[in-house]
Amino acid sequence: MDRFLVSVVIPTKSNLAGLQATVESLWAIDPERIEIIVVDGGGCEATKAWLVSNQARIHHIRSAADGGVYQAMNYGKQCASGSWIWFAGAGDLPAAETWEAFLKDPEAWGSTCSLHVFGVELDDQREGGVPARYLARWDSSMRWRNTTHHQGILYQRSLIQTHAFDSSFRVLADYALHLSMWANGVQAELHDETWSHVASGGLSRAFHSSLYWEEWRMKKNALSGWAKWVHPVWLVVKFLSKRITNR
Repeated sequence: MDRFLVSVVIPTKSNLAGLQATVESLWAIDPERIEIIVVDGGGCEATKAWLVSNQARIHHIRSAADGGVYQAMNYGKQCASGSWIWFAGAGDLPAAETWEAFLKDPEAWGSTCSLHVFGVELDDQREGGVPARYLARWDSSMRWRNTTHHQGILYQRSLIQTHAFDSSFRVLADYALHLSMWANGVQAELHDETWSHVASGGLSRAFHSSLYWEEWRMKKNALSGWAKWVHPVWLVVKFLSKRITNR
């Protein structure tokens, strides 16, 4: 049996307060069964000093030149030794009640799946047009919207370590990976419970035109048939809708 049940990979850069909140919330749940891996993009001496002072409690730390969040996630997951892996942003908080129940009896949540998908909740500072809660989804809705976020997923280590986030996508590499997994028949266990509380300001919630161009660049290779060819119009509609909502 693995010593750690869940490995948490946290990419960070210049957000010490958020990092501290995430790590300290995990310590409060179970410091023995949760492995914490921090991949620091550098540029903040206070973050570096805090990590060094807590290296006995943080199981893997890397400070290096910033290669982007997905390179950090790829690096961190390969260092993980837990049975399951969760990717968190600095400032994202675990839902303690759900975590404690999972850590107590993981088999009760489904023992044959390679993904557990939970709901996630967003804080009151979320951007316009962003819902307060995302339900657990693993279905065809991903063709149209990013309905399944990494903060709500537990990945079986043997699965995620054989896949990589495509770091050529600056914002949507997790979406690209999930869409590919779903399309290739990877099964997931869905749960109504909330797994995490997600901090505002994530990369995918800056609704610039470049985000929708990246989504098209990703989907033109991932989709086929009529869904592929209506997507340019669909993405323009989504972009204009967000612009109107956020005025």
